[in-house]
Amino acid sequence: MPVCRFILVLLLLPVCHQIAADSVRPAWMDQGPYVEEKSFAVALPVTWSANKVFVEVMLGGSPRRFLFDTGSPSMISRALAGELQLKVIDSRQGRDAHGAVVDTDIVQADLGLGGITLHKVPVFVADFPHTAQCLFDGVLGSEVLPLCAWQLDMPDGMLRCHTDINQLEHIKGAQRQPLHTYGYPHTPFVDIRLARQAVSKAMLDTGSPDYMTISPPDFEGARRNQGVAGTTRGQGALGGSLGGLAAKRDQVQVELKSLQIGDMPLGTISAPLREIPPSLLGAALLQHFVVTLDSRNSQVYFDQYNGGPYHRAAYGFGLDFENEVSVSLVWDQSPASEAGLKVGDKVMSINGQPVSGSCTDIRRTMQAMSEGDSIQLEWQGGSKAKTLTRQH
Repeated sequence: MPVCRFILVLLLLPVCHQIAADSVRPAWMDQGPYVEEKSFAVALPVTWSANKVFVEVMLGGSPRRFLFDTGSPSMISRALAGELQLKVIDSRQGRDAHGAVVDTDIVQADLGLGGITLHKVPVFVADFPHTAQCLFDGVLGSEVLPLCAWQLDMPDGMLRCHTDINQLEHIKGAQRQPLHTYGYPHTPFVDIRLARQAVSKAMLDTGSPDYMTISPPDFEGARRNQGVAGTTRGQGALGGSLGGLAAKRDQVQVELKSLQIGDMPLGTISAPLREIPPSLLGAALLQHFVVTLDSRNSQVYFDQYNGGPYHRAAYGFGLDFENEVSVSLVWDQSPASEAGLKVGDKVMSINGQPVSGSCTDIRRTMQAMSEGDSIQLEWQGGSKAKTLTRQH
């Protein structure tokens, strides 16, 4: 991931509902999810958009667009739960990815995946931000991971689920690393090394679009042990979550000299500094590895098909669509900063197309920002539209 990047403010779903293994277990945890067949295999076509993985899930008799997010429990919006008349069986309060307190209800739903049914999946219900509602109907989350071995294969555009991992491709010859989980909802963690004397664990979070987002304790550990090559500053909000847009503040981009997953070295990598632990390893890694998560046997497989470097060319700014379309983040020394873009500027057009907070405009903007090497941007207060070119 580059020092300067584009951030579209999407729903970074909460990891706050972790329930420790020694806590009193609610009844719904033991009721599902389950699959009636003891042995099964599923291959689902995926859509890759803005470094996120989307799959089709049958819910309430209709196909729905779901985000596959290993860093979140399964979720749907309160509006969809009401439409389907799903019964609330529990309620929870926790903190979202940026620390905001979020109230959620819990329902049980049967989810259809490529011919099989996941029965009584615990699904968290919350008020989705407008942007998220434009992009997906729900989230297929980490509590389903123990049902089978899940393989994310972006070259073939497939998400596979098999009860016999040996029947999956991309296992033989792949680099195998330990996989850890710490209670419900079974979010996956791997060992990482940030410097010779700085080791930690990071969540494998396909809901995060970056290569890595580093936590404050891991940053300090890497810095103390000479693992940081440098930092870049920025201003604004580092994404949004269920509690809304994160607080606007000074931001830091950390360049690590070398990141290692287990005993697998990746080399130099840049990571924005997030507000709270843990560090995240995100979906950008899927552009380099076919990743297979085998939670039942506590292993993860990385089959590399594309080498490094692990950087993303980008424009260096983020957008907020929740109110008017405005700039939410600008990185220093980026194309956006050099063009004079500032946090709070209202964006008028991208590539000559007027923009608004409509779902059509949000999806079109995502496509424009993801394709090609340059965009033409016009914002309120600017004298004319300016062309921004991606920068590493």
